Parts: sequence; C-alpha cells; structure tokens
Amino acid sequence: MTERTLRQIFEKTRGHCHFCGDPIHFNKRGWVKWGYGYWEIDHVIQRKKGGIAGTDNCLPACTRCNRLRWHRTGVAIRELLFYGLIAIHQIQKGSELGDELKRLAKKRLSENRHRRAGSRPAVP
Repeated sequence: MTERTLRQIFEKTRGHCHFCGDPIHFNKRGWVKWGYGYWEIDHVIQRKKGGIAGTDNCLPACTRCNRLRWHRTGVAIRELLFYGLIAIHQIQKGSELGDELKRLAKKRLSENRHRRAGSRPAVP
C-alpha cells in the first residue's frame, strides 16, 4: 500500500486503535514485541471471508489487538471479553479459580515461547 493509502486508513480513527482506543503512531507500523504505539491494518471483514483489500474495509489497529483478534468473529470476541471479565474478577479476588487461571496463563505463555523458538516444552 502507498503512504497515502496508509495515511487515509490511519486518519479514520485519528491515530487510535479502532479496538481499544489506545494511541498509535503513523510511522510505527508492523509487529514489534511489546511495542506500544505500533499498528497494523485490520480488515474489518477478513479477506478469507470475502472482505476486500481496499480502504473501505480497513481500519488501524494496534498490533496487540490485531493479533488477539486474529480470525475471530464478533461473537467470539464478545465471548472472550465476557469470560475475560469473569476471569479478571476471580484473579483480583484471589480465589482458587483465580490462582488456577494465573497458573494456566503462565503455562500458556511458556508454551507460546517454546513454539515460537521452534522447540517443544518439557511435559511435567
């Protein structure tokens, strides 16, 4: 895409992620681990589902939100948010369930790191 087209997409939300509303910076495009202010183009209707690549179907999204959305539908996103609210409440309460959720999150992050590094985690 041209700089002009990228600028048109970026300006649709006045420099904010269309998911979370956090500020993004025009010159910070693409994936950077833990990079705040970085953004990507989100195809509102995914291309695999018939969405076009034109600016009418594109909005700016911070890389964190765009990677979390991945292929999920609106229904799936709402389900994640709903269960996420329940999970956060349990974690903040310090309940047994909250402790288990924290343990599972650590395990998932470890598995992700190993997968990205091209190795398999040790099975406990």
